[in-house]
Amino acid sequence: MTAPARPGPVVLIAFVAALSGRFTLDRIGFDVPLVNDVRVPLFLVLVLAVVLEAHHIGPRPVEGTQALLGILALLLYQMLSVLWVPPGTETGPVVGDLCAIAGLAVVYFNLAAWDRDWVTATTLKLFHATAWVYFLAAASGRGHHSNGRWAALGGGPNVFIRIMILGIITSLYLYLRSGERLIWLIPMPAFMFGAIASGSRGGIVALAITIVIALLAIRPRIDADRLVKPLALVAVVGAVLVILAGPMIADYVRQRFVEETIGQGYASSRDVLFQMAIRLFLQRPVLGSGVNGFHTVTDLGFGERYVHNLPLSIAAEGGFVGLALLAVAWLGLWHAYAALPLPQRSLEARTAAYCGIFIGAASLFSGDYYDARLMWILLLLAAVRPARRPVRARR
Repeated sequence: MTAPARPGPVVLIAFVAALSGRFTLDRIGFDVPLVNDVRVPLFLVLVLAVVLEAHHIGPRPVEGTQALLGILALLLYQMLSVLWVPPGTETGPVVGDLCAIAGLAVVYFNLAAWDRDWVTATTLKLFHATAWVYFLAAASGRGHHSNGRWAALGGGPNVFIRIMILGIITSLYLYLRSGERLIWLIPMPAFMFGAIASGSRGGIVALAITIVIALLAIRPRIDADRLVKPLALVAVVGAVLVILAGPMIADYVRQRFVEETIGQGYASSRDVLFQMAIRLFLQRPVLGSGVNGFHTVTDLGFGERYVHNLPLSIAAEGGFVGLALLAVAWLGLWHAYAALPLPQRSLEARTAAYCGIFIGAASLFSGDYYDARLMWILLLLAAVRPARRPVRARR
């Protein structure tokens, strides 16, 4: 029996396109019209690669189509909301972001339909490798903000912590996939160190939310005896890392997490943004102010263009209809994921689900619509799968 066809380089191209964000060539000193936004050539190459792979692999039956349809319905509604934005609202860049998310969702839906577990395993390994690249770049001093917060490769601290936490989750995945080889747990303290050095309080809270959800899910299957060696190794490596590198960020951590957060109650204006979003929703509760209308109505300047909270942003700019479609999208993903009994869910699907939950929790504290793209991608990889072949009845 021949092995089933698997997608080839398209998985790597899709990962680069999804990870690159809104990277522009002017960051490195170039200004090339049309292709200045690297997403333009990347997405063209990605579309060509998907078409070629589809021709090579052929049509495949799939389960979980409702998960994709829910996401596309939400994105389409957000694009249509340009029809009722306030005068003077700049909608082009945001609509472009929404189109990019829709394109990535369709690409990863097809990849999952072809071979979900292999595609997810490859993607998780790529995230692990990326976490090492980001950590080493930040540890070398490249990309740090003026206030000392760790960042790397043109992304901010809130992007950096997301990659670090994904590195932690994928370390656990590789540990379990390898038959519990302890070597895969060694990077976890380093990634946690980088996460703390980023100074992203929302990212730490998002990690805590993900841990609570994971513990509630796996609590009946926890084996305390199997946890002794892994926890001891992580504790020892973490202690060594703190002793060697802790003094480098000790003053910054005390100032950021203790003095500013606990002592001064500093929230990076998130409380103000959230209150404004709620007020705008109450003023226009049905359809909202339209995409990017929050920036126009509040007129807070260039530095605060969005709410930094995905549900509140959709509420302010999409109203009750937008919130309902967001709920439909999430419920569609959950229904597709839960349709398969727990014993039959692969380790790849469960890991992708926890990664998606973390990005979703982080989207409650930072980022705009495009920054939530990894949430949709990872949750799709958890929910969508090739259709199971029907079992022939015995004579």
